[in-house]
Amino acid sequence: MRIRSSKAGLFGLLICVMVSAIGSGTAAAEPLADKSRETTTDDGWQIRISKTDENLDRYPNLAATPFTREGFVSLKAITDIDGTGTAPVNTGTISLGYQIGCQVDVTNGLTIGLAIGPNISIGITTLGVGGSASIAPTVNLKPGTITTIPFATKPLAGPHGSITSDQVHLKIDGCMGPVSLRSYAQVNISTPTADNSLAVYGDPIYL
Repeated sequence: MRIRSSKAGLFGLLICVMVSAIGSGTAAAEPLADKSRETTTDDGWQIRISKTDENLDRYPNLAATPFTREGFVSLKAITDIDGTGTAPVNTGTISLGYQIGCQVDVTNGLTIGLAIGPNISIGITTLGVGGSASIAPTVNLKPGTITTIPFATKPLAGPHGSITSDQVHLKIDGCMGPVSLRSYAQVNISTPTADNSLAVYGDPIYL
C-alpha cells in the first residue's frame, strides 16, 4: 500500500507540473539591471567590463510540453582599457554568454522524442569581423550542474570593444522544475609582465 501510495503521489505531482507548464500564459518580457566591474592591473592599466541591455522574453514552448523551456535573450558586453600602463597590452578579448542550470532530468523512461538527456539549443548567427566564437547548436546539460554557454568572443583591436547579442533563441529540453540562467561578460588582457581577467555577472533569472 505504501508503494502504491507513493507512486500515486508522484504521478499526481507530475500531472500538476504538466498542467501548470502547458497552461502557462503568453510571452513575458523582463528587462534586467546593468552590471559593471573595474580593476587596476599590476602594470597600471585600468580595465572595466559592463553587462548592459539584458532582456529575457519568455514564451510558451511551441511543442506545448512541460519538459521544454523556450525564450529569447538579449545581452551586451562592453569593455574599456584606460590609464598609463608600464607595459603595452599585447592581446585582449571580450566575451559574453550564459550559465544555465537544469534542476531535474526527466528524460529517463519517457518517450517524448528526446535523446541522451537534457540539452540546450541555441539559435545564434555571428557575423564577425576580426574574429568570433563558433558554438555547436546543441549542448548537453546535466541535472544539478551549471553549464557555461558562450555566445561570442571577440579579439580587442583597441582600448574599447563591445559585443551585442539580440534576441538569441534559447530552448532547453528534458528538464522538469526550474531552469535558471545567469549572464556573464568577461574581458582578458595580456602584457609582457601580467595577464588579467575580469568578469561581471547578472542576477539569476528563470526561464
